[in-house]
Amino acid sequence: MVSHRNYLAMTAVMIVVLFLFQFTNIALESWNDYESNSYAVDREFLPAKSGAYGGGNGEKVIEEGVWDVTRDVVVYIGGMDEPVRKVTSVWSAYTKKQIKSYKTLEEYEDFKQEDRTDFPKIMVVNSGDINWDEIETIQQLQDYAKSGIDLVFSGLPDTSVINDSSRLKSLLGIREVKEETAVAGLRLYEGFLLGGEIVYQAKDEEEFQLRQDMELQFPWYTLAAGTKTYMSGVYADRDLEEEECPPVIWRNRIGRAYVYVVNGTYMEDAAAGLGLLSAMWAQSEDYVIYPVINAQNMVIANYPGLSEENNEEMMRRYGRTMPEMMRYNVWPAIVAAYQKSSMGLSCMLAPQYDYDDNHYPDQSEFLYYMKRLSEQRAEVGLSGESISETPLMDKLKEDARFIAGTIPGYQFASFYGNNIPEDELSEILSGDTLKAVRTVITNYDENREVIGYQSEHVTRQSVISDGFRHTFFEDFRVKAVETALAYTNVSADMGRAADPESEKDTFQKIISDFEWNIQHYWDGFQSFEGTTVSESDERIRNFLAMDYTESRENDSIRLQVAGPNMPVWFLLRLGEGTIKDVTGGSWKKVEAQVYLIQAEEPEVIIRIK
Repeated sequence: MVSHRNYLAMTAVMIVVLFLFQFTNIALESWNDYESNSYAVDREFLPAKSGAYGGGNGEKVIEEGVWDVTRDVVVYIGGMDEPVRKVTSVWSAYTKKQIKSYKTLEEYEDFKQEDRTDFPKIMVVNSGDINWDEIETIQQLQDYAKSGIDLVFSGLPDTSVINDSSRLKSLLGIREVKEETAVAGLRLYEGFLLGGEIVYQAKDEEEFQLRQDMELQFPWYTLAAGTKTYMSGVYADRDLEEEECPPVIWRNRIGRAYVYVVNGTYMEDAAAGLGLLSAMWAQSEDYVIYPVINAQNMVIANYPGLSEENNEEMMRRYGRTMPEMMRYNVWPAIVAAYQKSSMGLSCMLAPQYDYDDNHYPDQSEFLYYMKRLSEQRAEVGLSGESISETPLMDKLKEDARFIAGTIPGYQFASFYGNNIPEDELSEILSGDTLKAVRTVITNYDENREVIGYQSEHVTRQSVISDGFRHTFFEDFRVKAVETALAYTNVSADMGRAADPESEKDTFQKIISDFEWNIQHYWDGFQSFEGTTVSESDERIRNFLAMDYTESRENDSIRLQVAGPNMPVWFLLRLGEGTIKDVTGGSWKKVEAQVYLIQAEEPEVIIRIK
């Protein structure tokens, strides 16, 4: 039997708990500033395209009288319209180097003194555009290497050309040409791209069909002594020593220079090529330090659930209406995946897919998500997805009318513009409906730079990986972009769950895949910061506008930074040693011999022990 004193004590505790619970909810509600968007600023006052380094061509001139800098030079040899040239040009601009392109080696020889490119930092050669029948060609390339110029070969000439030339074999570090081979998978070795060693090999036929999109058939070479392999093929039925495996990416040494060979088309991919060039540069030097973005984005695209669309299919698949399924099934799963990751969250809302039906967005559902997203410190953006015959501009005006009637004055700073033609996207971004949008998210395009400007005042960020599927090449691409830019953008398009074509597209399937992928494939990049897409936009603008010089004396690396805003970030890759301390900034270890440097002042001193 409970005594009178214990009863009063228990009652008092329950009242206190109830009060605290109610007070917490009231406080959360009062502090939840979901009715305004701090990211929506006048974009004309943000760093713009005209102030970015080189406008993409690596030729920006720093303010006269501030620095007297002789920049590193990158030379490209090959066709002017080739993807490899685009990759090399973009990489040069990102790393603040000068680039000069020549169609042929003869053209380079004719103009190198005039262009002051007679001793470049690195020379990228598109092998398909080289006349390998000329003996002088191979001799010239050997002479470049002997003089200390690092060479990068994207692709290789025909195996018969290599087999017939001992000089070319010597240049490329090839001992023997074997038959063309088909491998079961590829092994990427540790210490090249960030993220550690991994084997891209499917465990069964189902995984092969779902994820295997790497190049598995290529010429097989055995390498000479003194070479180093960074990626090679693996077999399911052969147990070979590492040096016997067919190489895909490797390095040969000639005197003071390195010759890098990519046996495939990896250098032609906008993201993969960036990472490969950054990794090769790091392998060639005692240390390298270069600017990065430091942004990890999770984008939930086309988030529906504000109206009862597609009800018949929703009830058949899930036994719930669209708003019920999104609120009680999808939203908790997204929050769980987000909270287990180190990424920032941005949710691109699609208030209504089809304004031609008889259902309209529910204001209470919109307010629910605005509050919940604000509690998660997530950004709310707008999606351009439409499945009706209504013109996109009209659809966006309907979205704007609905939003203005629910939260007057609210402006979106980010827009998901996947699959929208360039001319239409430009028209939308220049209109009043999206006048506060500062960044647009688009799906990945292997022929377009990863990040850049969509227009003078609007940046563009590419999705790097589909969070539902995440193929082997997407994983390789993720590692490459993290290596080059410390950046990622993984998306989950919830339109699949809202209108599933098969059981593989249902919520239960895709969200479990998304949560597993997020936890596993980005685990090695938790040293980088999670950002919303507008926070990422700010860092991208600073990254593109800033400039720097660096030098080393004894155990100290001196970094000088010029740019519109601080902080900015750099990756430092050391051949040996570790960081002792940093003045003018801070540092964080990413993995062995790799450090993230945050520059907070114009001069940063990094001491090595």
